[in-house]
Amino acid sequence: MNASRPDPLPGAVEADRADFMAMLDHARRESLAGKGALSDLLGLTPAELLRLAAKWHPEFVLPAALPKRGPVPQDQEDLALLLLWRGGSGREEAQWLAQILARRAMEPSHLWEDLGLPSRAHLGALMQRHFPRLHAANTRNMRWKRFFYRQICNDAGGTMCLAPNCDGCAEKALCFGPETSGVARAETV
Repeated sequence: MNASRPDPLPGAVEADRADFMAMLDHARRESLAGKGALSDLLGLTPAELLRLAAKWHPEFVLPAALPKRGPVPQDQEDLALLLLWRGGSGREEAQWLAQILARRAMEPSHLWEDLGLPSRAHLGALMQRHFPRLHAANTRNMRWKRFFYRQICNDAGGTMCLAPNCDGCAEKALCFGPETSGVARAETV
C-alpha cells in the first residue's frame, strides 16, 4: 500500500459510488435545464468526466460531444488548490472531487445541495474520506464554503472576518447555523 494513497475505508466504495452518482445526476439535470455544459458544471475536463463516469456511474449517458472546459475563475482555482494541498488524500477521486467541489462552491445554495447530495452529513462524510486533514481542521463544524474561504484567506495572511474570534462575531449564525434544504439563497463569504 502506498502511504500517500491509502486504501479506502470500509463502506467508502459504496458511499463514493452513491455520491458520484448523485453529483453526476444533479449536473445532468442542470445541463438539461440549460445551465451549462456538463463538464463546466462539474469543473472537469471532458477526459476527466469520461473517466469518472466510467468508473463510478457506468450506466450514466454522456452527451455525444463534450465541449472543452471553459476558463476557470481564480477563486475556483484557489479553492481546488486548497483542497488538494491542505487536505487531499492523493487518490484520483480526491483530484476529481477537488475540481468538482471548487466549481460547485461557486453556486449560490448550500454546497451539499449544489452537489446534489442528500444532506450536509453526506458532504461531511465525503470530506472525511477524501480530504481528511481539512475535515479534521473544521473543528467547529463551520459551513464548508465559509470554512474553505476562511482557510484561503488565512493562508494569504488576510482576514475574512472583522471579529477576533467566532464567538464574538455578529454573523456567527451565518457560519454555524443550521442548514435547511430547498432554500435557494446566496451564501456570503
